Amino acid sequence: MKLVLLAALFFVAIFTSCRNPDIATGVPTCIYTEINKNAKNAEWFVGSVKEYQFLGKIVYAFEPDIRRIADGATTIKDSNCNTLCNVGGFAGPANNQCIGGNFFKDAVYQRTIWVKK
Repeated sequence: MKLVLLAALFFVAIFTSCRNPDIATGVPTCIYTEINKNAKNAEWFVGSVKEYQFLGKIVYAFEPDIRRIADGATTIKDSNCNTLCNVGGFAGPANNQCIGGNFFKDAVYQRTIWVKK
């Protein structure tokens, strides 16, 4: 019994130690992986990732790092990391259409997934 308990604790320690504490829990694997892979990449111009409810689905907004690029567009991805659209950017709110809806009016903020430090 002690051996089973010890093995279970070992696996819990291994799996929890690999998790990046800067990324929120409960996000799709591909979103987590994309953030984790690029978070320290100086060439990745994403400053934060936020979760929204939009047109009946959960989407992820990869917002530009305004310290690096002031007029960058926000890339909207679904839970499978498919890019749905790019909104904002140089065109500002005039560039608001995303899969048949106005992202800036219809998206409902859920939570922040990650913020660049």
